[in-house]
Amino acid sequence: MADLFDKVKQSVGKGLTAASIRSKEMLETAKINREIGRFQEKRRNLLEKLGNIVYTMYLHSPTFDKERIKEMCEALTRLDDQVKDKKEELERTHLKAQEALGIVMCDCGAETYKDAKFCSKCGKKIEEIAETVKGGNYSASI
Repeated sequence: MADLFDKVKQSVGKGLTAASIRSKEMLETAKINREIGRFQEKRRNLLEKLGNIVYTMYLHSPTFDKERIKEMCEALTRLDDQVKDKKEELERTHLKAQEALGIVMCDCGAETYKDAKFCSKCGKKIEEIAETVKGGNYSASI
């Protein structure tokens, strides 16, 4: 009877840990997505402003102010880089949560817990997946 209670206690503990990890991941993901949204909004505004400037120059000036256009294009490039960095941060956040939960990605694309015997999608032995991860040849979402 004590074994049953220990197993229940252990399962509840794992569930609470998983819920905590997932909620932290969701909060961090939401924060990063808001930052990405702000960068993308700035980018849209800057791109619209650039388009207006170029069109105005086209209509009213025999020559283009290349320096002004170049500065705005460089600002757009910086915003693109910031969005890229934030997307990479999102991926790292997800991988960190997967690792903390003990989840591996099977070759077939299914997420599986390391302590499972087989992948629920393709049936591959989890030991083989774990060895691939340890060997450093693993390029999936852990």
